[in-house]
Amino acid sequence: MLLHSLAHHRDAGAALSQYAAVSLQQYAATRQVLALCAPQADTPPALLDFACGYGRLLRMLSLAQSPERIWAADIQADAVAFVSACLGVHGLPSHAQPARFVPPRQFDCIWVASLFSHLPEALLRAWLQRLLALLTPTGVLCFSVRDAALLPAGVCLPQSGILYATDSENADLDPAIYGTAFASEQFVRAALRDAAGELPCVRLPRALAQEQDLYVVARDPRRQLSGLDGFRRGPWGWLDRRKLDARGLVVLQGWAASFDEGAIARIDIAVDDQRHTCGSGHPRADVREAFDDPRFADAGFGFSLQLPAGIREVWLEVSACSARGERALLFAGPVAADGHV
Repeated sequence: MLLHSLAHHRDAGAALSQYAAVSLQQYAATRQVLALCAPQADTPPALLDFACGYGRLLRMLSLAQSPERIWAADIQADAVAFVSACLGVHGLPSHAQPARFVPPRQFDCIWVASLFSHLPEALLRAWLQRLLALLTPTGVLCFSVRDAALLPAGVCLPQSGILYATDSENADLDPAIYGTAFASEQFVRAALRDAAGELPCVRLPRALAQEQDLYVVARDPRRQLSGLDGFRRGPWGWLDRRKLDARGLVVLQGWAASFDEGAIARIDIAVDDQRHTCGSGHPRADVREAFDDPRFADAGFGFSLQLPAGIREVWLEVSACSARGERALLFAGPVAADGHV
């Protein structure tokens, strides 16, 4: 995913910042689901990060709870070896055939970020059935789906409710089993019923990286998922422009918003050891249109700082902070005098 971001932005600072921002947002979402799994338990719930990749979530989660209670599975053997060796979690090799994935235990929570958004219909249904069977009697499955609302203009779902294309950001995986999928809520809920009958299920629109929908499913038909009524998506944004000129002038432009309240509380900016804040309020019709949210019409911000002439490079950190203290990383990295715009 980092290499995909780097190829898209052609800028190491932007790619690393985006990777870390998604990690932090995914971690915040996971913690809310884990709190639902075991709100008063002394022992953290046993969690399986399925299709873990190289640990975008696990880099954060393994610092917050004991790695002894975390299992990680992926079809890429080198990814499993990496997260096991570097993050101390239990590694589990996955398989292209769901029936051949046989871990040594069941799990209180199975987290599946951005896998079902890449599977063809038959494989999606098979993995739903397999993973639901691996839950403890009180366990929950949380997985993300790319909703039909994200389809490119002029493209519609077929009658089945799912559209699959063989292209993806991971060229190492067989496109017959890993591509790009869009699915309707009706399709997802029908697939769940076919896999395990009527189970409690909550859909959280745009809850993963403010893009993919999260579905939380309880294995116990009597389980209440009302604890997710107050689910927080948190702040989000992007630094569109960062520049340091030869005169020492730092210029920043971007946007930030809260996906819960709309308006952001403030933008925190660090330029080397100098810390500053600014607000939003600049018109950003493009952001409003991209997210179809009128609250984001004035999500833009701008900031400038005059440094002594002759400074050729600074370390820049920019984050958005919500009224409740939640943060989203917009950028962290060096900015040289030849600049990035």
